[in-house]
Amino acid sequence: MVFTSINATLLCGFAVLIALCALLAAKVSREEKKHSFAQLRLEREQKKQKLKSLFCEESQLPNINYIQKRVLQINEVNESSHHIMHVVCVGRSSDYYRFFDSKTSRKIKTQLHNHLNEMLSPSVIGLFEDRYIVLVFVKNSPWLPEQIIEQQQKVQRALPYEQVVDDKLLPFDYSIASMSFPDTDIAKGKNYLFKKMAYCVKKSLKSIDGLYIYSNTDYQRSLRKRQILQDLSQDICQGGDQFELCYQPIFNSLNTTKVCIWEILLRWKRTEYGGPGEFMPLVATKPHLHYSLTMMILNKVIDYATSNKESIPNISINVSNSDLMMVDFFDDVMIATERYRDLRKKIIFEVVEYSEILSKKHVKENIINLKNAGFRFAIDDFGCGYSNLNLLSEKHFDFIKIDKSVIGMCDRDTVASETLKFMIKLSESINATLVVEGVETVEHLHLVPKQSNVLIQGFLLSKPVSLTSSLRVCDSVK
Repeated sequence: MVFTSINATLLCGFAVLIALCALLAAKVSREEKKHSFAQLRLEREQKKQKLKSLFCEESQLPNINYIQKRVLQINEVNESSHHIMHVVCVGRSSDYYRFFDSKTSRKIKTQLHNHLNEMLSPSVIGLFEDRYIVLVFVKNSPWLPEQIIEQQQKVQRALPYEQVVDDKLLPFDYSIASMSFPDTDIAKGKNYLFKKMAYCVKKSLKSIDGLYIYSNTDYQRSLRKRQILQDLSQDICQGGDQFELCYQPIFNSLNTTKVCIWEILLRWKRTEYGGPGEFMPLVATKPHLHYSLTMMILNKVIDYATSNKESIPNISINVSNSDLMMVDFFDDVMIATERYRDLRKKIIFEVVEYSEILSKKHVKENIINLKNAGFRFAIDDFGCGYSNLNLLSEKHFDFIKIDKSVIGMCDRDTVASETLKFMIKLSESINATLVVEGVETVEHLHLVPKQSNVLIQGFLLSKPVSLTSSLRVCDSVK
């Protein structure tokens, strides 16, 4: 009986244990199923988001991520593949999309995307930034230049120049940028390829016929220009220690040992970017950068004048037309010269002649206000391309600098010789000083009359001199 009771107890215990294990197993199974379901849901969502990243949100057309993925897949299958990319911009002008709403725009892109896909059967096609249609063609041998041109022409011929959208016949104006690219460009990442692609598109938009084929020489030149502008901006912002001022003396025709004016010249210590002939034309395309450079030069001149114990002659500083158009030009110049007011009567602002300069906003006002404050103005390179005697009629200019090409041709060209004589008489009659540039030989010097209102500048008399040079300063002209 005792053993029977013990056995019964043990059986009951085992039964309870088995029941608990079953319950635990069931719970674990439910948790695993729950976890598995959540994991599957997460994976589905991730896959959905990944697929979503490959298509444009509004048009649902393949985007640039899709294009890159497909190109990489092609490369994995065929290691000897060679690619060419055509980027089609619909509507070259900036105001093209003002003529229809975004819905119409999407419809146009979708129709063109499907049309090009059907007509040309590219290896890959999609949109970039919802504006550009990108077509990629792949073959097993390198693309020759003539093949790229032929392929570009095929794309051009396949593009309709008008299309009915919502019962309206819309004219289209395209640009096509084409470039071949190796596998290594893809391997470097899409940003590397996108920079080249963006450069191509920019060039095609600016071209007359809207067509451009990538040139590595053009691209490297563009990168160099951008780097020059970046370093210029940085050096100017840091105070200008990377710049050095020089000057070329301008002499009195009656006494060629007498310095009347210093024409200030700029030297950039970053010699790897060449001289002013290379970087100044780039600065001219950036008005605000040019203005910063002009003010930096002015401040350097003022620093030199305040630290120099000897008297200095008149100082000529080149300013651009865009500088004169700045609304704050007068105030900034007055503030800069506040610590050396006497310098205002010695500073001459040189402006390259331009027939419409005085009609530009703020220009005439700035010139008049600065002249009232004691500053003087000169027309530089007069007689070179934009001669306009109307500029002299309002008597804003105290000096006329006649372009060096005139003196250079006087000995063999009657027109140049008569032009010089006429300008000498004209400057005398309007009470202006004439500066003859480009005097480089003794023969040139003999062509210039010795008159009180005539000054001479050129390599025969002096080459540019560093502003920190100990060259003796002569008395300045009154």
